[in-house]
Amino acid sequence: MNKKTMILAAILFVLCFAAGRIYSQNKGETIAGAKEIDVIVIHADQSENTFTYQTDAEYLGEVLLENKLVDGEMGQYGLFITSVDGETADDSKQQWWCITKGGEQLNTSADTTPIVDGDQFELTLTEGY
Repeated sequence: MNKKTMILAAILFVLCFAAGRIYSQNKGETIAGAKEIDVIVIHADQSENTFTYQTDAEYLGEVLLENKLVDGEMGQYGLFITSVDGETADDSKQQWWCITKGGEQLNTSADTTPIVDGDQFELTLTEGY
């Protein structure tokens, strides 16, 4: 190997290592054991349904899928929710399901959102990208 190739390989290794560390630090801590969480679904017509789950799961996506509250597709950023509580987002209307916790929008997908006992999440059908 020539010197330039070795330097590029070292830089690539450092960048990959740094990206892995950043991801693991931002993923959030999980807590094992029994938890109770609430999930409030806010439909397009503004009607709401509240679901309470007792679970040992560590991530929100596990709970939603196990209880068949959501359908979705796995993508490069995790679970992309397409349908909640029987209502499917309409791409032609730029609809999508927004995940919030205590009214604050999350920047993680459902399958990378850790849960703790007493959490309350909202899944709101939102229009417009």
